[in-house]
This record gives sequence, structure tokens and C-alpha cells, in this order.
Amino acid sequence: MSEKSEKKANLLAERMVRNEEIFCSLLYDEANSTLRVVDFRGGNFQQKQDYLNRVQAAEGFRKIFTLIERDDMQGWQRCGYVREGSIPGYYRRSDAYVMGWMANEDITAEFSEEEEPDERKAHLAQIRTLAAEYAEQKGTGLKGENITPEEVPALLEGELGRVKGKSDGKSKARKVKIEVPGDENPLFMQFSRGVEFYYWAVTNKRTRQANVLAAEYQDCFGNAKLDLYFTEFKTKADVALARFGVQSFVKWLGDIGTVAIFGLVDADNLPLNAIYASTGFRNSGWLQHQVVRGKVVKDQILWTLKLVA
Repeated sequence: MSEKSEKKANLLAERMVRNEEIFCSLLYDEANSTLRVVDFRGGNFQQKQDYLNRVQAAEGFRKIFTLIERDDMQGWQRCGYVREGSIPGYYRRSDAYVMGWMANEDITAEFSEEEEPDERKAHLAQIRTLAAEYAEQKGTGLKGENITPEEVPALLEGELGRVKGKSDGKSKARKVKIEVPGDENPLFMQFSRGVEFYYWAVTNKRTRQANVLAAEYQDCFGNAKLDLYFTEFKTKADVALARFGVQSFVKWLGDIGTVAIFGLVDADNLPLNAIYASTGFRNSGWLQHQVVRGKVVKDQILWTLKLVA
């Protein structure tokens, strides 16, 4: 994540499509070979899908997905899309439903907590069990605070150096170079259009251990996508720091008027999923084949928290 080219890859490319038949925005995620459709309700659903089929055939995206309101669900379902989850309060006064379509693969039945496949049920049960353990762990000397984008690199470089020095048995910091994040250089993969980014530092005042969280905030709707930079948790201290970071950042986001917060976590990252589950987030979706890690395509679990009733 320290290379400039990799950072730039976190920025989605947008194409506006407006003609006599359709009106929408296409958000291209080349790193994960997905295409998100932001539908402005122009044109009928089959016309939109016919256009998207041509885009997919020309550019080879694995998956197309869209976030819509309830009234539009049946129209997208008729075009072959499946409901993979929901984000309560995403549009401030209404919920968003995640509808997915994959070009060359089957996509399973619509998301339902009551009708999850047995394998998923067992996996989610593991997450809940671990989350209960995490909720009992207490951390001391932890501090969370809003930081500027310019402060992010030094904090991350310091933490990488601390971990490297500890593993080598040396005090010498690892030499890394992390760029200042910004609107044209987000720290994490962009999800929506018309967003701004907030950064949150969580530190252990005694050990100097640190992590950075980011929120991609959509002011027009009051929703925020939450991410953590360090996502491997090997000790209780790692877990306590991350949990405190999520809890303190959520409170800060609520104070600035955020209505809904959500996170997308690789399904096989059991500890990170448990951290979300142990901090009040609810599992409200399972997005199939959503990301590419190396050469492996992975599912992601959708975690949501609505702050305003």
C-alpha cells in the first residue's frame, strides 16, 4: 500500500451515461473487476441492463452491482439481479438494497438471515462466538482522535517501524514511504461518488501501538463506509485497540450527523468480522465474489449500524 501506483488504484473511475434511454453513473473498480451502477432512475430496467451487458462484454467485468431503494428492487430482479444485502438508513430516510449480478457465474438465492446456507450459518456462528469473547476484553490507556490526511503517513510509518523493530529485536524503524491520502488518492478503495474522507487515529499511550481508521463520508445522505488499515489481529492488544478505534470513531461520526455506517469485510477474516460484530454492527448482507486478493476472488460480509432511528 506504500506505492503510488497502488494508492491511485484505490480511486474509482466514473463514467456518466445520459441519453434518450438511460441516466446513470458507472463506477469502475478495475482492481476488483467490478462495476457499480448509480441509478438516477432514468429509463427502464431492461434498457439499462442491455447497455450494461454491452459494457460487460466490451470490458470484461466479473460483477455488476447497484444500491437501490425498495421500490426499484423488482425491476432489477427481473433483469437477473439478486439481493445480497441491505444498509439501513443509507439514504438518510430510507434503506439501500445491494443487488448483484455476475457475468459467468451463478449467484445464489437472495440474502435472508433466516435462510442462510448451512456453511454460512456455521461461519457466522463462529464470528458471533469470537465477538462475545472480544466484548469481554478490556483495554487501558487507549486514545482515539480525528487526524488530518497529512498526519496519516507518519503514524502508519511509525507503526510499521514499531512492528518491524519488535519482530527483528531491534529498535531501528523500517523504512517505508506512505503518501498523504486525499480525494484523488484515497487510503482505501473508494465505494461511492461525491464523497469526502475522514481519518481517525487510535493509539495505546503506553506501548505506542497505533492503527488508522478511515470513513468515506457521503454528506448528501449522511452515510459512511468504515475501514481499518491494519486488519491482522494476533494479540489481545491488537483486538482491544481496533475495537476501541471503531467505537470511538463511530461516536465521532455520530456527533457530526452521520445516520448510517457500514463496513465490508473479507468473509475469511474471522477476527475483523468479530470486531464489527462486537461493537454493535449487524450482519445485513453477504456479497458474493466481491473482491480480488492477489489471484483469489473472495466474498465479503456486510456490517451495518444505523445511528438514527
